[in-house]
Amino acid sequence: MVRVAGRGAAVDLTSWLLHRTPVRPLIAAMPGGTRARIAVEQFARQNGWRLALSPAEANVLVVAGPTTAEIGPYVDQVWSTIPAPRVRVHVADGTDAERVLTSITATLHDVDLQRGEAQQALRTEELPRSRHEQHSSAHSCGAAMHDDHASEMSCGGAMADEHGGHHGHDMSSMELPGGLSMADRGADRDGLTLDQLHVPLGPVLPDWPEGLVVHTVLQGDVIQQAHVEVIGAAPAHDRLPLVARRLDSAARLLSVAGWADAAARARVLRDEILAGRSNADDLSRWARRVRRSRVLRWSLRGIGDVLPRLHHWLDEIESGYDTDEPSAHGLAELLTGAEFAAARLIVASVDPVAHHA
Repeated sequence: MVRVAGRGAAVDLTSWLLHRTPVRPLIAAMPGGTRARIAVEQFARQNGWRLALSPAEANVLVVAGPTTAEIGPYVDQVWSTIPAPRVRVHVADGTDAERVLTSITATLHDVDLQRGEAQQALRTEELPRSRHEQHSSAHSCGAAMHDDHASEMSCGGAMADEHGGHHGHDMSSMELPGGLSMADRGADRDGLTLDQLHVPLGPVLPDWPEGLVVHTVLQGDVIQQAHVEVIGAAPAHDRLPLVARRLDSAARLLSVAGWADAAARARVLRDEILAGRSNADDLSRWARRVRRSRVLRWSLRGIGDVLPRLHHWLDEIESGYDTDEPSAHGLAELLTGAEFAAARLIVASVDPVAHHA
């Protein structure tokens, strides 16, 4: 029990802490869920919620868009890594965002519900390996969040190449503590035999294109091979107008690059365009600010064509004219030979529409 100063009443400690827990939503954007995701971002901004960048710092999982049997296990795996207290909600198409999200705070602060959720999470963790761990390792790439190298490597290790895990007696079928598969061996670009790690990225990551999975083969910090898989299809009615789409993509790239303020401003401008309140002067002012940033140029210099593509988007935002974008097949070529730490930036520099082309 804890006594709250000035009230003279004993309050259950759990209830007291829950009612002071800020809402930290993690958005799991589904294919065809662009407008649902945007509605969630708008609601979060209006209510002062700071979006989580990983499951560890989240207490709410917001599934945005239509779910399918194919992508569902990835979402479930991310949900299993979010610690209690926690809430899971589903925003289907954006029109129901306010109704669904308004109930989050009350649910998060409900002592009885959260105690039950914590007990359920504990029971899930204690399931025998045959029922839980084998299933979760098959979809653990969804738990690799943000651009933290260590967390992504740990996630990818749990999903090492499945070919060695089912047949034969090679070392790649063996597991290390924690369920991580041992690395394969292969020749690098210089002919040296080095460890190879099979590390998937996506499809449930913050600031990540909906439904995209990138299967990589790493040697050291270098991506030796990359294969792109797209889960689900984005319907035409979910596609944003050109300028709004470019602002959305620029916001994703700037967020991954660490410039949260410019990313937030891009999302505000995007929302104004979608609401029919676009202002050419505001767009130009924001575009000039991004172009002139020396820190941004320095941080993106040498990472493929990331910076030129961003500037290309800025030109389109100001002019309103569309041009060709790299396809999902082209993305694999862009990633091959790049450093693993740059993968998130390279992916963020390609228009998500190209992945579903």
